Amino acid sequence: MDPKKLYETIKYKPKKPFGYVRRKDIAAPSGFDVICACAGWGKSGYLFQLYEEEKAAVYISADAGDNSLRRFEALISGALPNVQDDDNSPALRLAEYISANDGVLLLDNADAITDPAAASVMAVLAEAAALGYIRAVFAVRTIPCCLLTYVTEGRARLIGIDELRFDREMLRELALAYKREVSDKYLYSLEKISGGWAAAAVAVLAGGCDDPEKALAETLLARYVQENILCRMGGQLLDYARRTAFLTAENDEIKGEVLGLENTDIILCELINNGYTGRCAYPVYPEALRRILCAGLSAELKKQLTDNASDFYIRSKRFGQAVRLFDESGNASGAERLLGLYGDRLLANFEFELIGCCGRIITEKGRFTSPEALGAMAQYYYYIGDHEKMEQAYNLADSMFGKENKYSVYRRLYKGLLRYESKPELYRGNVISALEYLRENSLPLPFLYQKELDVLDSITDGKQEKAPVLTVSRFGALRLLAGEGQTEIQCRTKRSAELIAYLMETGGRPIGREELLNAFWPGDMPANAVAMLHNMIYHLRRELTPFGIEDIIRYKNKSYSLDMTMLRCADSRVDEICAALEKGDRELVIQKCGSDCSYWGSYLGNTDLPWANERREYYDRRYTELCILLAEDHRACGQPERELEALKNALRLEPYSEQLMYDILGCFSLLGKPDKARRYYEDFSARLDAEFGISPSKWLKNRFFSCFSDSGYEDGTEVI
Repeated sequence: MDPKKLYETIKYKPKKPFGYVRRKDIAAPSGFDVICACAGWGKSGYLFQLYEEEKAAVYISADAGDNSLRRFEALISGALPNVQDDDNSPALRLAEYISANDGVLLLDNADAITDPAAASVMAVLAEAAALGYIRAVFAVRTIPCCLLTYVTEGRARLIGIDELRFDREMLRELALAYKREVSDKYLYSLEKISGGWAAAAVAVLAGGCDDPEKALAETLLARYVQENILCRMGGQLLDYARRTAFLTAENDEIKGEVLGLENTDIILCELINNGYTGRCAYPVYPEALRRILCAGLSAELKKQLTDNASDFYIRSKRFGQAVRLFDESGNASGAERLLGLYGDRLLANFEFELIGCCGRIITEKGRFTSPEALGAMAQYYYYIGDHEKMEQAYNLADSMFGKENKYSVYRRLYKGLLRYESKPELYRGNVISALEYLRENSLPLPFLYQKELDVLDSITDGKQEKAPVLTVSRFGALRLLAGEGQTEIQCRTKRSAELIAYLMETGGRPIGREELLNAFWPGDMPANAVAMLHNMIYHLRRELTPFGIEDIIRYKNKSYSLDMTMLRCADSRVDEICAALEKGDRELVIQKCGSDCSYWGSYLGNTDLPWANERREYYDRRYTELCILLAEDHRACGQPERELEALKNALRLEPYSEQLMYDILGCFSLLGKPDKARRYYEDFSARLDAEFGISPSKWLKNRFFSCFSDSGYEDGTEVI
């Protein structure tokens, strides 16, 4: 090909990019747009579609060879079709041509122009677009200084990765182009791995494997990322990206305490400015990029980060995230610590998958040393039907004690129930003695399938299910209900009911007296705290005596516990939803709650003790996650009204979240309700001003402006 024609093709006639898919709802440039995204997000494809759709589009592609005043002006002059030279600069002649023909300037790789003199020429074009003299779209990986002011002040609309992300339908078209299957399962996997990042989707589809997970491992995507993304990051920025890819740092506590990062606000601004994320609060990476970034962390650093994070996540009861980190880093000690501390809670919530994952991590790296972890694993083995491994686990746990213990008793109970039908006269006594031990020590029954429960009923004549029950309702005002008529217990003091709630949280585990005293009188403990605790328990037992459940609180070896066989949680559904959220099981979450996103209430709403506040924050955080998950589901189903309802509920608990407000404004825009958008935005701005003395970010302000037409508000107020 003629070198001149080749030059013109590269510089002025965009070529259809690899993996190009037309966008259905691409926004026509109405003023000044800046597309900022790192490599592979489809910036050139976006410009290519605009070039095809616009009647008079002028396309220019810059590169490092154009980074001087002479070369850049020559590039601009070459883009002018049949325009005679005059005394004006090439930039002014280009602006006049575009304005006269109602055209649009499409400048790809604008950040290649860094020379001060050349950048001043680009600034002339930017100013013309900002003033409305021409329409222009600049595509960059990093926002140059000469464009940054326009974006910061809101004079240029910023288009980031959120707008460039491939949705499910675009991925379907791309898969068809590569002659791949288009089943929902395949597309879900492709969407999960790529996160809508075009480079990852193309790399997976171009491979020779029909399994996206396997295809990803066989691609050259890691090399592409190294050459086009990682090499452009500075040391501090790259370290930030890798650590936040390994751990989702959604708040300053994780960034500082867990990840050991400083100056995070400055680094995050640099990350956004370099087009690596579209979020305003913290970076969210496509799964494929996240894995590549994590691979750059050393094993020692991964272990250090997971050790730091395990304490944080376990304190926050976010067990699913903790287990994921243990799995990625091979942190067996952390997995065993989790099972040891919270194995009973995981069992109570039927979190067998998490227990099994912890067991796999531990056995891959060595052996069990904690009897509590072994006890949890034994019930997991029963759950999956491996009775031999169950007995081995109980034997090993039992060997760590010199006398009868709960592990030997659980082993005896399981053995008796599983073998009862073969020799009833032999195993009946084993089952009954095991049940007596559990009752005397306030220990719950282990997990049992219906077959073993039926055997248990036949041995005890169903007596174990006839025990009186105390029902506890924890959300809103704490309530205790007893008897067949569910009579509300009127405790003498509020602390008495709170004692039931606190002991309930341990799942039956005995609590020492000192821990109870510190929980109920933190900081300034009264001199007669022990007497006050005894009075609480005494009066509570008196209230429960008419209902036959006065022995629900057990005392043994200077420790207190609840007989969990007498207890029923009225809001166990909330715990089930929270457990599913921790695992990231979207289908189970939707199955548990349907489309109902009504607030379940404030945990122990009339209690201000630190431990209750911690649990309240946990449940509120889970509820916010539930609302966001349901909103995403409604969005995917094209139901903006229901999405809006879920987002509003989340905003009530996170009133300062710009991300939630951003999505709410998007719903109002889809529903054609700019007046509602204005009201919510003004209320949000007032809250920020009253609480922090700040205004919404330009990012959110631009979203607000996008809810309106060029003519402005309905009442005639001009949108600027």
